[in-house]
Amino acid sequence: MTDQDNAQALGMFQSLLGPDGVVTDADELVYYSTDISGESEVLPLCVLRPIAVDQLCQAVTIAGGLGLPMIPRGAGMSYTKGYQPERPGTVMIDMSRLTEIEEINEKDMIVTVQAGCTWAVLYEALKERGLRTPFFGPLSGSVSTVGGAASNNAMFYGSGSHGAMADNVISLDVILADGSLLETGSSAAEGRIPFSRHFGPDLTGLFLGDCGAFGIKARITMPLIAMPAAEEHLSFAFDTIDDIAEAHTALARENIVAEQWGIDPVGNQNLAAQGFTFLEGLGIVKDIAATSEKLAGAVTNVTKLLVAGQRLADRSGYALHAVVEGVDAREAEWKADRVRRICMPLAVKELPNVIPRVTRSKPFRPIKALLGPKGENWLPVHGIFPLSSAAEVAAVTDEYFSRHADLMDEHNITFSYLTSASATSFFIEPMFYWKDRLHAFHLRHVTAEQKKAYAKTKADPKTRELVMKLRRDLSGLWDAFGASHHQLGRSYPYASQLSSVGQATSLAIKGALDPKGIMNPGVLELTGDGDGVKKMTKFPEFPQDLLNEEWQVR
Repeated sequence: MTDQDNAQALGMFQSLLGPDGVVTDADELVYYSTDISGESEVLPLCVLRPIAVDQLCQAVTIAGGLGLPMIPRGAGMSYTKGYQPERPGTVMIDMSRLTEIEEINEKDMIVTVQAGCTWAVLYEALKERGLRTPFFGPLSGSVSTVGGAASNNAMFYGSGSHGAMADNVISLDVILADGSLLETGSSAAEGRIPFSRHFGPDLTGLFLGDCGAFGIKARITMPLIAMPAAEEHLSFAFDTIDDIAEAHTALARENIVAEQWGIDPVGNQNLAAQGFTFLEGLGIVKDIAATSEKLAGAVTNVTKLLVAGQRLADRSGYALHAVVEGVDAREAEWKADRVRRICMPLAVKELPNVIPRVTRSKPFRPIKALLGPKGENWLPVHGIFPLSSAAEVAAVTDEYFSRHADLMDEHNITFSYLTSASATSFFIEPMFYWKDRLHAFHLRHVTAEQKKAYAKTKADPKTRELVMKLRRDLSGLWDAFGASHHQLGRSYPYASQLSSVGQATSLAIKGALDPKGIMNPGVLELTGDGDGVKKMTKFPEFPQDLLNEEWQVR
């Protein structure tokens, strides 16, 4: 498009959304197109900020009519470049002002929210009524949106027993590339409410985990459950990653934990190093005390428990934390006893249950973990595997880092593991840490103390490039073990991994829903422009010895 065409498009958007609804400031465009992994090479034409679903439909109609690429963006808590523009003239759509909880239907046990509603807001609104969604958000839920979780199939709170986001959606209202609104589930039929996901073929599932490739989610309907009446919190120490992987999978097969997660020795040391800055000092102590009659009024004792828990975790290698829920205290206690029976034969010892109690006492706290404990850049990579592969994948991943230890030491790159499991899958997420500049996303979201201490850190593009290669290389290694991923974005291969029939089907769906190829083009490796699949950088062949000769030169 010419400059005149761009000016005309901006004028149309401003007429629809008003001056506050169209962002064109250069610094803001840099921020909006930067995710945790770094900056985009291409800036958008503008960012649109609709305040109503009707406005969103009209804005998409205008952009679609002009053939402008469109990318929806929630809170931006992505590290896979899922919303970074690839084409000049792209229109980004900020969904964060579509925040309304449209209906809490206690008779039918469903809730409908707009896509920009955060998990924290939804949780508090439902909690007042003694209700909850089964899966109730990622750790970043203080800012992360329900629509973002649906697009990227997030997991954490409740995932141990209820699965990921995609397992907990009944219906969607989706804006297609031409501005039309598609309702899925039972509400796809005239005059029906979204009480059931199933009314013929599962159209709802088509848009879950699509990273916005097929359409823009405007509304999400989820089931409700009664808030569990009782919880128990448990922590255990393990010597090796093999032992903790075995414990994760054993718990998953029993399907008795609401969530479970593991932290390796480096992660425990990072937690201890961050101390009460991470734990938010006395405020979190009071939150914990409020969750237990035994601890109420005993703030000093809780403080000692927090410190002791950090120290024990730091000294005990791998730590597994679990939460169980029950309809009453008796059921929760029975589940907790079962967890102990599973874990103790594998564990070194049971730890104070500080970390899971902290995590559940107030689920959605301000994000303070975008940087390492010494201000390092932080960047994860993850893989999801069948339960039967957990031990082998954990061992192979650990061996991968051993093989590259000298290279990482030379560049002062450290790593830690986060592990977890749900009913049918094992999850492993190595996290890289290295000293580097803070980019626009960091500077908007880190704490004031972190910004003051680390904002002037010098850029290290060579080490950053090495981290990116390590992530790609490890992902390629996991492919040999049948890995899948959440929030695929532009960091994990999708279309190129499919069978010929699966690939053709995905391309046909993309072509039918988005014939101009303008809905987040390039995400999921789907170009949508007639060229079919856009293959990502080729991963090195197994076994992964990384990298090329450049990195072997000392």
